Amino acid sequence: MLKHIIKAEIKNIFRDSMYLFFMLYPVILGVVGYFLIPYIEDQVSANSLVPEIISMIFILMTGFIFGAITAFTLLDDKDDNVLISLKITPISVKAYVAFKLLISFIFGFTASLVIILTTNFLPNASFWTILLISILGALQAPGVALIINSFATNKVEGFVIMKMSALILAFPVIAFFVQSWQEVFLVFAPGFWPARLIQIELLPTINVNFTFTIYFIIGVIYNLIFTLLFMKIYSKKSNL
Repeated sequence: MLKHIIKAEIKNIFRDSMYLFFMLYPVILGVVGYFLIPYIEDQVSANSLVPEIISMIFILMTGFIFGAITAFTLLDDKDDNVLISLKITPISVKAYVAFKLLISFIFGFTASLVIILTTNFLPNASFWTILLISILGALQAPGVALIINSFATNKVEGFVIMKMSALILAFPVIAFFVQSWQEVFLVFAPGFWPARLIQIELLPTINVNFTFTIYFIIGVIYNLIFTLLFMKIYSKKSNL
């Protein structure tokens, strides 16, 4: 089933120019960041956090984009009555949606891994560090897809909510300046957790409340709970 859904997703992406643009967007971010960040490093003072913050945003945007793509394909399925049609087949509608969310994670993870490995966003990171950051960053994708579909009834509304939900990327930026107990006000943003891992990697001397490993474990648990919560909201709204 997963194979057939992946084929259908790829076909949808190449059929719609907007999806194709979203797919190319991480590549564009990678190319721009590859040249932009060294340039900014030359222009700002040594104590400036601007290059690190931009690197973090570029990495987090990758998972976010694949979540947005999946969100719009789910809205397409709704418009085409695909979800209603599935109710009279042996395939569970919830399983179908779950597979699509899994695909968003796989695409987001693969793109994050490739982009970090081929750019200079994390210049001193080991492969395992990059792997864990890519996993946690891609876990945002299912949550983003479900947020958009929980509040949007069509693609126009979905686009507005996607732009509004992009504001949650502001919380990881704030996290660069908040390392003490006040970070509790930021942990509700799914992107906070991979952002903290990126920050620890880029600024190893900062004082944070937990180790890299603990942030990763809590981040995985939190993102899974976040996804399950919005899956319930989406299922109830869509009468799955």
